[in-house]
Amino acid sequence: MRPTTVSLALAAALVPAVAGAQQWRTIESARQLTGTDATTVSVTFAGGKFELAPLPGKLLYQMQIHYDEQAADAVHEFDAANHQLTLGMSHANMGWRALRAMKNDEGGRMTLGLNPAVPMDLTLELGGAEAEVELGGMRIRNLKLQIGLAGSRVSFSSPNLAEMEALSLDVGLGGVQLEDLGNANVAQINISGGMDGINLDFGDRVMRDVKINADVAFGGLKIQIPNSAGVTIKAETKLGSFKPQGFTRVGDAWVTPNWDQASTHVTIVANTALGGLQVDHAGP
Repeated sequence: MRPTTVSLALAAALVPAVAGAQQWRTIESARQLTGTDATTVSVTFAGGKFELAPLPGKLLYQMQIHYDEQAADAVHEFDAANHQLTLGMSHANMGWRALRAMKNDEGGRMTLGLNPAVPMDLTLELGGAEAEVELGGMRIRNLKLQIGLAGSRVSFSSPNLAEMEALSLDVGLGGVQLEDLGNANVAQINISGGMDGINLDFGDRVMRDVKINADVAFGGLKIQIPNSAGVTIKAETKLGSFKPQGFTRVGDAWVTPNWDQASTHVTIVANTALGGLQVDHAGP
């Protein structure tokens, strides 16, 4: 990939070294919006605090990252020919050294804004970051979330303005909460991992039919779906529990009574261990 020069002012300020080998640096980076072609966006961050939100206006992105330059290298590259944006930290620095160096509140942090007018295939690799991610009102076509050692919250407070083909979620020890997932406008959700639990809350509506494929261990999987959507579940649980309330057994599946009448449907195929599977099908 051939990076191009960032077109807006790019400032880097070196913060005096703290105790030990840490040497903190803050970089701010942004790029002017020159078009709304679909863009592949890859974001990598090792540990600390991470925030992402829509950034309306004339910028493609705006980033600030505070990191230990003894443990990591910052990245801000845009390949204009291939419409590829790479931000955060180099993959070469995503090891335990970076996580240890940037794990506390006074350590690493990254804030990022992305323009909601641009259709995006978005990958977030967050290592040990404690993340707050707001994607409502954006145009996300595919979303990959790789979350390591800290808890994260991802929200779609308003509808995704593009049809999302797939949301892939790979969770380590930290667990994750997805809120208003019905606004994600997604066709398929693929889930793996989840040592501290995964919570999918669809909010008060489901925009389109969605299939959830889940392979979850230890922490368990909780899915909250509004009663306006029909739901069918095929589940295999090991050393856990699964007692769906308000479902009828049909063959090897559990089905809600409104399946045939509902305008949107959620199909769940789950393999869970220890923590079990919980599906709530209730109001609004």
